[in-house]
Amino acid sequence: MLKLILVRHATTKANEHKVFSGFYESEIGQKGIKEIEVLTKKIEDYTIDTIYASPSTRTIKTVQAIANKYNKEIYLEKDLREICFGDFEGLGLKEVEAKYPEEISKMIELGDDYSYPAGESLIQSYKRTAKWVDQMKQIHNNQTVLVCAHAGTIRNILSHLICQSPKLHWHFKIDNASLTIVTIDNDFAVVEALNNTSFINNMV
Repeated sequence: MLKLILVRHATTKANEHKVFSGFYESEIGQKGIKEIEVLTKKIEDYTIDTIYASPSTRTIKTVQAIANKYNKEIYLEKDLREICFGDFEGLGLKEVEAKYPEEISKMIELGDDYSYPAGESLIQSYKRTAKWVDQMKQIHNNQTVLVCAHAGTIRNILSHLICQSPKLHWHFKIDNASLTIVTIDNDFAVVEALNNTSFINNMV
C-alpha cells in the first residue's frame, strides 16, 4: 500500500496579499515561518521514505527542515508546479479586472478549459500532474511519500486518484501548511485526512 502525505506550502507574502501566484515566486511570510516550525514537528508522527516537491522556492523552504530531519533528498518535479497564471502572475483580482476586463467573461464562459494569457488552463495543469502521479505510483508502491506542492496541484492529485479526471478539482479546500493523507491499494484511493490544519490552528 502506498501512502501519500500531501502538504501545501506555508503562507507566503503573495498569499497574504491575495495575488495570483502560480509559477510566480513569493517569499514565506512571518506566519508561514511559524507554520513550518509546527508542520515539521507534526511530521514526526510519520515515517517518510521519499520526499518530492515542486521547484518553487516556497515549497522547498516549507519542506527543507523536514528533509533535514529525516536526512532525505528533496526530489524536485516541475510537473508538481501550480497552474501557470501567465500575465496574471503577481496581480490581484481587481488589477486583473482593470487590465484584462475581457478575460473575466472568458474565464466564466470557458471554465476549466480557460487558458490564462501566456499561461495554461486547469486542464493542462491537471494532465501534467496526473502523468506524474501515475509514474510515481509505479515507483513507490508500499512506501510513504511526502509531496510538498500547491493548492491546485493537490486538488489535481486528489481528483485524479479518485475519479481519473479534473471534475472534482474545486471540491477540495486546501489551506496553507495543511496535511492531506491518501492511501492507495491496488489503485483504490482512500482519503484518510483532508486539509488538516488543526495542529496549525492550535499553535500558530
